[in-house]
Amino acid sequence: MDYFGLEIFDGKPLKEISLEENLPLEEQWFHLTEDITCIDYIIHDVLDFSVDVGWYPNIKITPDAGFRTRIIEGPYTDGMVFYEKTSKTIAQMKLDLQEGILLIQSFKKLSIEDIFKTKIRDFL
Repeated sequence: MDYFGLEIFDGKPLKEISLEENLPLEEQWFHLTEDITCIDYIIHDVLDFSVDVGWYPNIKITPDAGFRTRIIEGPYTDGMVFYEKTSKTIAQMKLDLQEGILLIQSFKKLSIEDIFKTKIRDFL
């Protein structure tokens, strides 16, 4: 399945991305929220993982602000974080999002036990 120009495989977007790739961030500040998108994946019929993208701090364009892309185990943002990247541009956020999606695809080749035993650096 194609989503925001990326292959998300069997992921289910829980929120559509409202950002336009060809517009400057300054013209889209109202879309720079903590909940830009979330793509949900079920692994081995029991594990729920999501790739979550947000902008921090919310709706502010400052030198320290940026996109945060994370893989979280569980349907909510308080689960175990398996992956986290920060970026300043939509282009880099898309690369981080694609990397997170591919990481989740690699989980499908592992047993449930191995997913939780392996450190994130072993996937990258």
